[in-house]
Amino acid sequence: NEGCRKAARVYCEWRRGEMCSGQPLDRIVQRLLTATGSTLRDPAANYFEMERYFLKLAENTAQVFLGMRIQCAQCHNHPFDRWTLNDYYGFAAFFAQVGRKPGDDPRETVIYDRDQGEVKNPLTGVVMRPKFLGGAVPELKGQSRREVLARWLTSPQNPYFARNVANIVWAHFLGRGIIEPVDDVRISNPPSNPQLLD
Repeated sequence: NEGCRKAARVYCEWRRGEMCSGQPLDRIVQRLLTATGSTLRDPAANYFEMERYFLKLAENTAQVFLGMRIQCAQCHNHPFDRWTLNDYYGFAAFFAQVGRKPGDDPRETVIYDRDQGEVKNPLTGVVMRPKFLGGAVPELKGQSRREVLARWLTSPQNPYFARNVANIVWAHFLGRGIIEPVDDVRISNPPSNPQLLD
């Protein structure tokens, strides 16, 4: 529909403008993950309009920004990597409170943080606290889950983001990633040259 096409156009133009203006990638990613408000007035908010299901949002975020495919861990512990159901649903919990409501313009959606929305492990029924992939369960008191995630995801304490970006850039300029494919970083798919990637 026209609203989706407009939102996608606004989103793509915003991303292109951010890159061309020299905005650091970590700030662009933080802006995407924390965006709130109108999808027409705040183009970054369209990140949450392109995919509305919170489990898919978690999967896409892990694959794009960390290079990790965690989808297998939705139903069972990952057979070729270390991710478990608890890892999957703990990471998905960061997105369970993303809210959407209609805006004034029929083509517009307003993105906001709800104060409810939990994720349960489907096997145990336990409510999962938000948890960084391969990391800790953060303190969330009075903070948006997405803001906490965005700070960690782009921080030096996250061992995956910078390596993933370096691998993507390498693949872009040299035609093949140090880890190939670039969005399938896992224990059973090691880098061809670990020292170079480090």
